[in-house]
Amino acid sequence: MKPIQRNLFLAAAVVTVLNFQSCGKYEDGPGFSLRSKTSRLTGEWEVVRIGTTSFPSNGYSVEFEFEKSGDFSQTVTESGYGSYSYTGDWEFASDKENLEIIIDGDLSIFEIKRLTNKELWLEDDYNQEWRLEAK
Repeated sequence: MKPIQRNLFLAAAVVTVLNFQSCGKYEDGPGFSLRSKTSRLTGEWEVVRIGTTSFPSNGYSVEFEFEKSGDFSQTVTESGYGSYSYTGDWEFASDKENLEIIIDGDLSIFEIKRLTNKELWLEDDYNQEWRLEAK
């Protein structure tokens, strides 16, 4: 390979790598994904931490389910009391950096910090980080 061709190839490689690194919309990644945001979010998630509290905690657990159709459910389980569920709807905000969940007319907005097919990190209006793992 001639020096000029090598330099052009190297420059193209650097530009490609930098473009892939800047593809990430969320603060904590991923930098690049072949799966759509909807397909990464759709499914069942277990809350493993809210702020500094790890879950399950003292027999208390929380699970979310996001359906592709926009349906949402939250199941809370408390030992000794059983489980109860809330249902509603979810959608991405227009910028797809925020997740909007509506239950009984109440809107909760979470900033998405990380969205992979195995991890979901959200920040609520009180600056508490929610960490969820795919079930």
